[in-house]
Amino acid sequence: MSVEHDADHWAREEERFLRALQAAKRRRILVQLALNALGIVLFLLAWEMSPRIIPWLNPILFPPPTETLHALQELIDSGELVNGIAISLRRALIGFVIGSLLGILVGLLSGQIAAIQYLTDPLLHGFRAIPAIALVPLSLLWFGIGEASKVALIAWGAFYPVWLNTYTGVRNVPDALHRSAASLGALPHQAMFLVVLPASLPFILVGLRQAVGIALIVLVAAELAGSSSGVGYLIATSHQLFRVDIMFVGIATLGFLGFMVDRLFALAQTYFFPWYTGAK
Repeated sequence: MSVEHDADHWAREEERFLRALQAAKRRRILVQLALNALGIVLFLLAWEMSPRIIPWLNPILFPPPTETLHALQELIDSGELVNGIAISLRRALIGFVIGSLLGILVGLLSGQIAAIQYLTDPLLHGFRAIPAIALVPLSLLWFGIGEASKVALIAWGAFYPVWLNTYTGVRNVPDALHRSAASLGALPHQAMFLVVLPASLPFILVGLRQAVGIALIVLVAAELAGSSSGVGYLIATSHQLFRVDIMFVGIATLGFLGFMVDRLFALAQTYFFPWYTGAK
């Protein structure tokens, strides 16, 4: 009876401890959300009051949130904002996919095959130092102001972080894994896809996450330079019309899109690779 009583006692203690742990976790989450909301409210309040209490701030050049919300409603009602977001996201996605796939492929090959590494190293590292924004005029000359120029620029920007991180991951695969694969009779291409690629996955995911942010930056640069649609085009035309409130809407939309895309990418990593703690 004493043993059974002790077992029941410790089971109840463990259950009580787990409940307390879950309650503490919920409290931390609630406190974090409350502080996040408070930070946003304080920022909006300071933004709203600044042009009203600071004499040298022109409300036309620095419109408060209330006026910016009117512009937001205007763009939503006309459908211009939703259409621009859809077009920009499509361009960013296509360029990101093309650049990422090429980056992973080149990273795997250059990391595994010494001859390819020696051939591509000076070129890739040299081209990597060229900002994608500097290629905007050349891209417009080659591809025009259509979709091809924007997709090409986004793919260029997304390629390099994915390639560099993939290459680094391949070079950091332990020799023991290579020897184990060889001892089990794996052919070089089998070892690449069954051993090297999975072992390099944390590095590849870091590169992909960096490429997401770069894709959005290059997208805006491409749309500002030459476009007839998209969020960047919305910002450019509002500048010409002297509508700073619409410019604020465009800028805030880009920030929101960047945040949401990064969060969705992190959630996808957590879902598909739950063992990878770097997804958070």
